[in-house]
Amino acid sequence: MLQKGRKRFISLQYKILFFILILVLIPLLVVGILSYVKSSEIIRQKVSVSDLNTVSQIGQNLEYMFDFFNDTSLFMMQSSEVRQFLKMKTDEDPIAYNEQKAITEQLLTNLPNMKSFVQSIQLEGLHDNRLNARGKVQPLRPDQISDILARKGQPRWHLNDVVLGNGTKKKVISYEREIKDINNISLSLGVVQMNMDLDAVRGLLESRLSGDIDGYYLVNEQYSIIASTNVNHENLMMPDIIRGSLALVNQQGYLELTIDHTPYMLTYVEIKPLNWHILHLVPAQELLKENQVIPRIIIITILITFIVCAGMAYLFSRQIIIPIRKLSGLMSQVEDDHFTAHITVSGNDEITQLGLSFNKMLERLRELISEVYTAQLNKKEAELKAFQAQINPHFLYNTLDTIYWMSRMEKAFETSELVQALSKLFRLSLNSGREITTVRDEVEHLRHYVVIQQKRYEEMIDFQISVDEETLDCHTVKLILQPFVENAIVHGIEKKGDSGIIRVEIKQEQDLLVFYISDSGNGVDLEEIQHLLEHYGDNNKGFAVKNINDRIQLYFGKQYGIEFMNRPEGTVVKVIQPWIKGEMTHDQADDRR
Repeated sequence: MLQKGRKRFISLQYKILFFILILVLIPLLVVGILSYVKSSEIIRQKVSVSDLNTVSQIGQNLEYMFDFFNDTSLFMMQSSEVRQFLKMKTDEDPIAYNEQKAITEQLLTNLPNMKSFVQSIQLEGLHDNRLNARGKVQPLRPDQISDILARKGQPRWHLNDVVLGNGTKKKVISYEREIKDINNISLSLGVVQMNMDLDAVRGLLESRLSGDIDGYYLVNEQYSIIASTNVNHENLMMPDIIRGSLALVNQQGYLELTIDHTPYMLTYVEIKPLNWHILHLVPAQELLKENQVIPRIIIITILITFIVCAGMAYLFSRQIIIPIRKLSGLMSQVEDDHFTAHITVSGNDEITQLGLSFNKMLERLRELISEVYTAQLNKKEAELKAFQAQINPHFLYNTLDTIYWMSRMEKAFETSELVQALSKLFRLSLNSGREITTVRDEVEHLRHYVVIQQKRYEEMIDFQISVDEETLDCHTVKLILQPFVENAIVHGIEKKGDSGIIRVEIKQEQDLLVFYISDSGNGVDLEEIQHLLEHYGDNNKGFAVKNINDRIQLYFGKQYGIEFMNRPEGTVVKVIQPWIKGEMTHDQADDRR
């Protein structure tokens, strides 16, 4: 069972093998996917262009068929026989009427360019005179004739059901137009209805089908299906998504649409005279059938490459791991205090260098063990000397205490006050050997120092101390204030040669404990001070400043320390430490770092 917090062992050989395989597989997958996407795009582009050419050809054929009907209607207006027939009345001269009707019927039936897709042609005059050519259909109703005349000569195309002479119905595309007298354009002679066989249109569309899943559609300007390769779709409306898309595009092109969660390719061409469209709708997957072989090729390539690379990676990793495992075994012997281990190395790579370094390390380790043994003996001797050194402070305190009482007995009260301040100054400085003290003790230490200095300088220096009450129990590195106050006296007030003020402020700023020591001296050279914070000067110049800064950063971290600022009224030293209250051990100080 694994110990808590201990990571599971994974062999370096497996890590190398895994890394190499990932390094190979990722480029293969990226190249394969990009190849598939790019080839799909190219095939889609080629198929789309080819499909657009096919649909355009169908559109051209239909335009030709529609143009034939329009040209035939113009021919009728220009034909004197047709005009003569439409002007005749059936009851005026029946014989002449029948002769003219036969001539006109023969003319229309035997037109030189008459096409097979023409199902029927019928002329309706305004005097009950009518005729059929090619196919027999029932006459137009009066309301139909009125609707055609109301269009003022504009032709109309529409899907229609005509009744044949035998009474059956047939779906056709009807062309209806008013016939005018070209010699008097305001004179209406009658109407013509020409019917296009819908089977011919379906045949044209079905001839281009590529399978059972695509479809061709002829739709009118309202996107109602006129003709389709699927008869059940005729006379229905195209889906809204197709109608909305076609309303925003050019005369021809192709679109990708999703209908019922299935992607489709829609190719479209506009039939210009009618504003109708030819549409070809095919599932996008059908267009990419040729591209389906690419994923299989990619998978096979990846598998083959994976197997080859796995074998190569195994051999390569094994060649590296064997000497490392030997070295690991020797290290296990060293863990069991067998320091005489030695590895035999050969080669010129990093593993060889590692083996040589291992041998040198063991040799050095044996030397260090010998040195440590000697050091332990020296440590015992040093501890005895350190114990003796502890006696000296107590001797100093006792001596100062004796001098204090003798001064009191001799009524030298000022002397006794100075001796008492000096004794307490030394006692607080030593702090029982601890580096961390409280703001309260540090302020008391400074006050004793100020007592001594005020006896020396009398009214020359005005000492001011301002301490926020909540800071007194905070922790601080000892001996911070006294060195800066001393520097302010020596390098600030004395150098200025005039009386001055030294002010100490201690406060909390956010989560920081901040000391401000300011004086009314001449200021300092900030570049020189910054240099002294990093290096001692000659004759240990700046030792105290660097020592304080180093001790703060040693205990609390590099983000804390000392800043110097010059103001018009003198120098300000800012000492920054973390805000810490309560009990604090050395381990907690280490955590702050």
